[in-house]
Amino acid sequence: HCDQYGRVKVQFHWDREGQADDKTSCWLRVSSAWAGAHYGGIAIPRIGMEVLVTFLEGDPDQPLISGCLYHKENLVPYPLPANKTRSTFKTLNSKGGGGYNELRIEDKKGQEQIFLHAQRDWDENVEHDQKIRVGNERHDTVEQNSYTEFKAEEHHT
Repeated sequence: HCDQYGRVKVQFHWDREGQADDKTSCWLRVSSAWAGAHYGGIAIPRIGMEVLVTFLEGDPDQPLISGCLYHKENLVPYPLPANKTRSTFKTLNSKGGGGYNELRIEDKKGQEQIFLHAQRDWDENVEHDQKIRVGNERHDTVEQNSYTEFKAEEHHT
């Protein structure tokens, strides 16, 4: 779990007597590539993830999480080195969910692709213009109802 500041608690490997409860460590800040007042990026480590803990200026009273690590039990989303040209941000549903959301970018020559997967809903909000250009074919499949509302004119050329 995390607090209102995005801080989490950890179970250190050397803490053999730790109970893996809310008293196991102090709250640790989580490093982000971009953080501002009510904007930025955030990815809170989840229970079971291995994290890399850094101590500001070497001070053990100022720990922070600078990243998460893959290992033999927490494997990468796609096998390596076979998928070394693939960049992925893939999440898992909360405990018991069984699904995921994903943004995947494939840069392998001849197989370039941007893939988006929404486990449930996908909402878009464009405040001004939206333009879409498809250089070849486009296929749309809607398995239930489809609704379109135009509050002005529609033009076809």
